[in-house]
Amino acid sequence: GIGVVVTRGTPILLPAQQPQEKVKLPALYTHRRTSTKRIFPSLYDMFVGGVSGANEDSTCTVLRELQEELNLGNPHHLSSSALFDCTVCTSYNRCHVTVFEYTCSPEEESHIQWQKEEVAWGEFVPYDIIEKAASYSIQRFQQSKTWPGTYPDYDDRTKDSQSHGDDGVVAVVEQTKTPEHTTIEEDWKHWDFVPDGLLVWNAWVQWYN
Repeated sequence: GIGVVVTRGTPILLPAQQPQEKVKLPALYTHRRTSTKRIFPSLYDMFVGGVSGANEDSTCTVLRELQEELNLGNPHHLSSSALFDCTVCTSYNRCHVTVFEYTCSPEEESHIQWQKEEVAWGEFVPYDIIEKAASYSIQRFQQSKTWPGTYPDYDDRTKDSQSHGDDGVVAVVEQTKTPEHTTIEEDWKHWDFVPDGLLVWNAWVQWYN
């Protein structure tokens, strides 16, 4: 399979590629699946993903999925090669995922259209919000004993937004019903992401760091 992180306006530079001053990472396109999806209805994902057809090159899969789901697909805006590969294992699948990056230009952004069968909502979300929202979502999976992966080592980025009990244990934000209309500022703590997307996100964080 393939996974694509869609950045706003500029590609993500690895720490070694960045100038001496700290560079703010670009926003990532995040979407919510439709409630009619057979698997993981109404859950969020920070990747555009899909499965390659028989004898289909992974680059062709990326451009096809971007076109189908978001009406994007300029080959010049796609990373020249895959960023990394990872294998994700859940209770329902095992998949080898090749991850790419797509940089959405301001001109393209106005042309984004959601595939109505796939996407219920989508928007560019600040990178730091994605980090925290992903960590909250993993904690909820862990609390329900359904998390298929290991806990990432960047969980401390949520501490400022969480409350602590008397025993010092971080209190997990309770899950709430997914609102029909998503508001990033109010709702991101309650976003539940697809578990395979979170596993790819963990691999992304390790690759980036």
